[in-house]
Amino acid sequence: MNRTHRMGIFASVASVGMAFVVLSGVAFAADEEKKEGWTGEIALSVNAQSGSTDTFAGSIDVGTERTFDERDRYRARFNGVYGTTRSRDSDDNTQTIANSQTLSGDWKRSISERFSWLTAPSVARDNTQDLEVRAMFTTGPTYRVWHGENADKSHFDIFAGPGYRFEIYDGNTGAQLQPNPPGGADTSQNGDTDHFADIVVGFEYKHGLFDDKVEYRQTASARMPANDVGAYLLRSEIIFGVPITAAWSFRTGFVIEYVAEPGSDEVNNTTTRTNVGLEYKF
Repeated sequence: MNRTHRMGIFASVASVGMAFVVLSGVAFAADEEKKEGWTGEIALSVNAQSGSTDTFAGSIDVGTERTFDERDRYRARFNGVYGTTRSRDSDDNTQTIANSQTLSGDWKRSISERFSWLTAPSVARDNTQDLEVRAMFTTGPTYRVWHGENADKSHFDIFAGPGYRFEIYDGNTGAQLQPNPPGGADTSQNGDTDHFADIVVGFEYKHGLFDDKVEYRQTASARMPANDVGAYLLRSEIIFGVPITAAWSFRTGFVIEYVAEPGSDEVNNTTTRTNVGLEYKF
């Protein structure tokens, strides 16, 4: 890592520190004010290492939500991860070790104190997993099994309903067959554009741990295709937040995803990711 790169990292850290001080002061002043309109959170994590191997990894997670007429809740979220590594003992170019983005959202209509209807679309890609695109749509009823004094911050909801999933993996997108040269090997591509009619079940759990000193959030889902039961998808995400002020907190996130049939023999079925950084609520 050259001097200019190191100075850039130091400048970035200093900028984040200055922003932390300024925004923390604003957060303290607004501690007792009830937030209205769109609310949300921004979480950032950065890791850089130099030595025999130069490595950089960073992530951003932005989410926002709003409730209308106390019945309709809308949420949107963007998550992006990027990382590179380069060995100084090698002449090879810098390798990308992480490059994924996900854009998701949901609309939840409250029917009663316990029952709601949830509709959730999402689109994602993951370059290191050869996933060109994964578009999903889910809709169905939710049931609130339990909630605390503040239902928005402490609850356990379960969900079940039908869904749709569309996937394209890199290297398997050729829709046109390529002719084989005379006497040559079979180089035709059949393509691997998959459509799944999923049966989806999942849950969302939020609760304050250690006298509300730690915010705990977990979501999980299982998608079982009715048209191809062997191509199921399992995913779980856990987030711990340790508040510093009303707006800032230290955040640790862990995601695990298992794809039974990823569409490419060169990628693993299981993907895990852990992020540690700061979260700002607005």
